[in-house]
Amino acid sequence: MSYRNAIWDFDGTLYDTYPVMLEALLTVYARHQVPVQAEALYRLIKQQSIKVALRQLAQTTGVGFETLDRQYHELEQQTQLTPQPYVGAAAILAQVSQRGQNFLLTHRDQAAQTYLAQQGLNQYFTEIVTSQQAFARKPAPDSLLYLCQKYDLKPTETVMIGDRALDVEAGINAGVQSVYFDVDHLPITAQPTVTVHELSELLPLFE
Repeated sequence: MSYRNAIWDFDGTLYDTYPVMLEALLTVYARHQVPVQAEALYRLIKQQSIKVALRQLAQTTGVGFETLDRQYHELEQQTQLTPQPYVGAAAILAQVSQRGQNFLLTHRDQAAQTYLAQQGLNQYFTEIVTSQQAFARKPAPDSLLYLCQKYDLKPTETVMIGDRALDVEAGINAGVQSVYFDVDHLPITAQPTVTVHELSELLPLFE
């Protein structure tokens, strides 16, 4: 198989942002005196989402979800200053851009563009879709379909790449190919087209 276009997730796929995200979430749990194991919380946010973890905390404490969500994002933004891309990110982005196009599809806000610019990786992207564009969240296919229609991307040549089941499911729902970046060796029920454990494994897919 050979692809031309890559639609990337950001957190946990291109950039190793989860350590700071987890620390911020643990701080919110501690602030509300709810004990939690870091490993269990990490698996929860990787296999589901931060929002699921915060909703569970809201049910436990009686504190409103919106309040907890604001506390988490304030902490994460204060400490997530210079996140680093995974090894091999620049190489695969450059290779895709020579053959086709890169797109970013993230639940994060404009901070994703700032982080990409810190390493000069923003140059490789045709378009970056963030939470500020108000598409339905993955695994809904809306944002992927928007990109496919706007840029006339062929489903057989286009792949959604992410580190969670919802990324794979979004790709499936949009009718494109999917890659599961299984950096943590966590099983998922979704069926990706391809599973990789390092970004360098993607290079042959875009030759």
